[in-house]
Amino acid sequence: MPVSDTLPDDVQAPDASDTANAPRGAEERYFITALARGLEVLACFRSADKGLSNQQIAERCGLPKSTVTRITYTLTTLGYLAQEPGGRYTLGSATLGLGSAMLARLDIRQLARPMMQELAEFSGTTVSIAMRDRLSMIYVEVCRSSAALALALQVGSRMPLATSAIGRAYLARAAENERRDILSRSMELDETAFDAMRTGLAKGLSDYETYGCTTSFGDWQKDVNGIAVGFMPIGGSQIMSINCGGPSSSVSTAFLLDEVRPRLIEVARRLES
Repeated sequence: MPVSDTLPDDVQAPDASDTANAPRGAEERYFITALARGLEVLACFRSADKGLSNQQIAERCGLPKSTVTRITYTLTTLGYLAQEPGGRYTLGSATLGLGSAMLARLDIRQLARPMMQELAEFSGTTVSIAMRDRLSMIYVEVCRSSAALALALQVGSRMPLATSAIGRAYLARAAENERRDILSRSMELDETAFDAMRTGLAKGLSDYETYGCTTSFGDWQKDVNGIAVGFMPIGGSQIMSINCGGPSSSVSTAFLLDEVRPRLIEVARRLES
């Protein structure tokens, strides 16, 4: 059966008019395009990047290179970017203040850390909490098992919404209007991205109904297994997800579902209640 036939109305393909108007709608006149482009440039950097040229930034952001050149000059002047001797750009020290202020507000990290570490040691996995940023999930807390094969992920790492367990958990918990926005954003990329997002949402909803959590067994990376649960943190206003994952060679599907799943669900319940 096609995926579209298994989904509720709120996860069908957005109309072209909906996509064209998202996400600003009636507030278009307040939208500052130049500011948005500058923030897009900052957001295109990844933790694995050694440095990006203006051309690479332009390709990632879908902007003219001449526009990117002006933006990178401005951001470098303000300290949000730093230019390497070879001409490539990296994130500058001014971005540390923004990230540090955000993490400092997340009291849930301090509450969750002991429970996360206990679960990581029990399962021999990496346990992480993430928040959504557009079509990705960004890790804001990570606890690793002392096992040598634990995944080497860190705070700031990004995971795809569509194929990771932690992303699917977010999709399954998100409100209808947010799902529509996510699908519209993926449609703006290309049809392949939209199909992947729609499939990921369908899988997440199905997994939640079956297991009470979402799964990704080789979907994100073929040699990685993971499960996740979405939750609304105590006193929070934004959904988060918590996952538990590791190499498939040491963390089997059966072990995650039979032994780890009830413990992960309990941790999420405690963080939400």
